[in-house]
Amino acid sequence: MRKISSVIIAALILSGCATKMAYMNTKKTADEVNKDKAQCQAAVDASDYRDADLKRNKFNQCMNEKGYEVVSQDKAQKVQGFTGLWISPGAPLKAYDAVFIGKVDVSKAQLTNTGIPNTKTTDEDINNLGEEMRKRFSNAVSVVMPVIADKTQAEGKRILCIGLKLNNIAQTNIGVNTALKVAGHFTPVPLPGGPEGKFSFEGEVSDYNTKDKLITVSDECKESKNASLAGLEKFEKWKSAYNVMDYWADHMAALLAKQRGQGYKSRLGIKLVDF
Repeated sequence: MRKISSVIIAALILSGCATKMAYMNTKKTADEVNKDKAQCQAAVDASDYRDADLKRNKFNQCMNEKGYEVVSQDKAQKVQGFTGLWISPGAPLKAYDAVFIGKVDVSKAQLTNTGIPNTKTTDEDINNLGEEMRKRFSNAVSVVMPVIADKTQAEGKRILCIGLKLNNIAQTNIGVNTALKVAGHFTPVPLPGGPEGKFSFEGEVSDYNTKDKLITVSDECKESKNASLAGLEKFEKWKSAYNVMDYWADHMAALLAKQRGQGYKSRLGIKLVDF
């Protein structure tokens, strides 16, 4: 079986070298994943391979042998919602009464497409993005369980805490999109994206009182999820960022529901943009 897996990995790598891979094993913490990656990279560096494709193949084989399912990032997102996911064995999420979502950590947030003309991003812009992210996660998660806004509401209850860290963000080029004005309202014209940019975040679900980690997630993408069309919702430079945040929030809600044994219907859908 391992030989078959290795052949599949090799075929995938050699047929699509540009495909970015993800390494799925929900029993491995982020630190363990990074340690395994470092060991596999060391094995690659110590090899006599010169060809980039062969190096990638050796790396992925090494990760497969360490117990990871090696797949494309797109497949990982479809299978588990995020490219990176760890779940503490037997995490009793069903026993919790509510969830508190703290202030989003934007201290390391990077804008990845500064090539847009006349673009200025202030610390206030980034802080506002963090608050917007918190609101969108709160709205999504509230469908699964109550979200408390104040720590005083945690007294006498079993509370989950969600911590979020925004790492990379990108703007959409407003100048390109203003051309859609001529299409008029309610016209189903796809919204063009701005220069390619990266969106990434890390999230952690823990026990509010004990601080024990129960779930960690991470995700990265280079396109706007939950795509928009010209129409009703106001367009602005952070529209793609908001769409990605909604995508992440929806998948976090789905993950919590699954771990709590609840049903969940995705709330993502086509959103309409007004100028």
